[in-house]
Amino acid sequence: MNYLDELNEVQRQAVMATEGPVMIVAGPGSGKTRVLTYRIAYLMGLKVDPFRILALTFTNKAAAAMRERIEKIMGNEARNLYIGTFHSVFARILSYEAGRLGYPSNSTIYDTDDSKAC
Repeated sequence: MNYLDELNEVQRQAVMATEGPVMIVAGPGSGKTRVLTYRIAYLMGLKVDPFRILALTFTNKAAAAMRERIEKIMGNEARNLYIGTFHSVFARILSYEAGRLGYPSNSTIYDTDDSKAC
């Protein structure tokens, strides 16, 4: 069965809209995560490089679930996606780009409590 067949018409429109950004506003249990997951799979199916797709979530659990769902549809290629929490994704980007900012790549990010303890 095609994964797009699991969506209602409005969800399918959101998944298949590829020109410009799409904002999805919906209530709890309405399928937002499914739409976002299927949208990423749809973009990958259109040969968008997974390295050009960024998916941000609020929790590690949601990020893991999203990656798992996409891997079920797209296979191992989903491992090249940037999927994670706001904190984890930007910590990875900062680590990767640390040299450009004048910091070593093994720098540590401190929160307020950490910095007060030092």
